[in-house]
Amino acid sequence: EYDACFTSNWLNSYNTNVAKGAFLDIKDMLPEVAPKLWELLPESFWTASTINGGIYGVPNQQIAARQMAITMPKEFLEGTGEDGENITNFTNLTDYAQKAYDQFGAKVAGMPIAQCAEYCGYEYINDYLSAGVIQMNDETAQVVNLYETEEWINMLNEMVALEEKGLLDGECGYMDEYSASQRRSHKLSIYFGGTCKPGVEAEELAAYGIDGKIKGIDVKPYISTSSIVATMYGISSTSKHPEETLKYLELLNTDPYLMNLVCFGIEGKHYNKTGETTIELIPNSGYTQSSWAVGNVFNTYSMSGQPEDILEQTKALNDSGVLSPVLGFSSDPEPVKMEIASVSKVVKEYESIIGGKLPVEETNAKFVEKLKVAGVNTIIEEMQRQIDEFLATK
Repeated sequence: EYDACFTSNWLNSYNTNVAKGAFLDIKDMLPEVAPKLWELLPESFWTASTINGGIYGVPNQQIAARQMAITMPKEFLEGTGEDGENITNFTNLTDYAQKAYDQFGAKVAGMPIAQCAEYCGYEYINDYLSAGVIQMNDETAQVVNLYETEEWINMLNEMVALEEKGLLDGECGYMDEYSASQRRSHKLSIYFGGTCKPGVEAEELAAYGIDGKIKGIDVKPYISTSSIVATMYGISSTSKHPEETLKYLELLNTDPYLMNLVCFGIEGKHYNKTGETTIELIPNSGYTQSSWAVGNVFNTYSMSGQPEDILEQTKALNDSGVLSPVLGFSSDPEPVKMEIASVSKVVKEYESIIGGKLPVEETNAKFVEKLKVAGVNTIIEEMQRQIDEFLATK
């Protein structure tokens, strides 16, 4: 039993938990119990959170236009005499990666398995475990199996090319805790993943102790249902205090004092103010939390190293994002929940293919065949049916 937990399309899957009945439908509760929260979030946020007519999570209000980040620690850039400006993918980083490995023993982190679609120019319909995607520039929104696409195969071969040169730490792609440990230990010369957004450098410093240069990949900022549901809180169907929990989530999103307390701790103990709305974290204070993982970032202080107009920049970036052709669509996994469970097991079984050590063509062919046996085509057909119905109403 618990009251609320973090959920998303990349960690503790929102859609999968809804299909399991793990989260409470709060749609009817929101206007009565949390009217400020109901009014605060844009309609698109609630639409993106809707599954089969119900709302099962509260999205954190933050960056919605998503572009994958490339992080390069400045210690390695400066040590190799590189600036990283021309690096936009795994194919044009070899010179820098080789120098960083030769001089510091640092390697390239493998692509995080849960974010591969974005790197390949696709949008997940559910999450990476369900395999179904649409191409970002496809206005017809044709659903395909990511793991059969040319872009997926090309990316796997990029991993193999780096592995053959001894430059890849492939386990980072499918072992999250290991990857985080390698980052904190300053053993990675470059890392793909997360979101490129204003002020992200200060967050990287606070979370991993890395003073990094961070830029976006060569895929434009993109606003999708997935980018909205990437950070949410679901209320457990086992909660004995659902109304109180929803009121707490409302406070996190509407009360700047509570939001900053949870994000940064106690003034004078965990941080010091450097201005009315700017702070400097106290080193080794024993407390740190990422604001994007908590609630409404537009109510938070700016940290040292972040631009003073970070919130204005964030809003401007949201306004500039390319809109998904199925923005507001949420897949209902209920009709194919058995197939999704089977396909998810196969995807988990083959996650290590991203590590660069397995023969791509042979291993991926076996992977795809097992996905078909598990029912991936049935999932894709159902996703397409739902999307076609959604588009017909627009």
